[in-house]
Amino acid sequence: KTPKTLQQVKQPPTITKQSLKEHIVDPKETMVIECEAKGNPYPIFSWRRNGKYFNVARDSQTSMRRRSGTLDIYAKYNPEQYEAEYQCIASNQYGSAYSNKIRLMLYSESPVWPREIQEPVVVSAGLPLVLPCDPPAGSYARPFNWPVQTAFPTMKAVPQDRRVSMGVSGDLYFSNVLFNDSVILYVFGCKTPHHTLYTLFSHRH
Repeated sequence: KTPKTLQQVKQPPTITKQSLKEHIVDPKETMVIECEAKGNPYPIFSWRRNGKYFNVARDSQTSMRRRSGTLDIYAKYNPEQYEAEYQCIASNQYGSAYSNKIRLMLYSESPVWPREIQEPVVVSAGLPLVLPCDPPAGSYARPFNWPVQTAFPTMKAVPQDRRVSMGVSGDLYFSNVLFNDSVILYVFGCKTPHHTLYTLFSHRH
């Protein structure tokens, strides 16, 4: 028997690319939720929104890219309706693969969300640091969130590990600050209805 070629090997789907679990987008731009997968046969894609089947084809402001699960949302009207939890499913006859549950949140500089800009935080590398969230009294539906702005409007979640963690009240803790922690940080959900802007500068001794 001759060995099967790679094209002949049947494989269930595997997710190869997906958006962050907390995905912040600018509603004035095309809102993109990424989902890519591989498999043989090539998988077909579907989506859930808030745990229910999301019929992309029937949504006039949403489309799914060809041979991909990636969603493009052109939310000209009422972009707030797309703030939800999304999950991509890639399927073929050998199984299904599920993306993370991706929470889509809107970033805005409009007067609806005025910014509170803090004085730059300057700290020596190696020292501990706490950036306060200062949540309002009572419950608030929006989860606490610390995204980092890379190239506007792109943001990514602050990676949390043993060195960087978030408290139950939303405060961000650094056990020791590194020199490359110098970033622009946004806090969503801490100042209702504000989002707070921190600029962190760390320097060597």
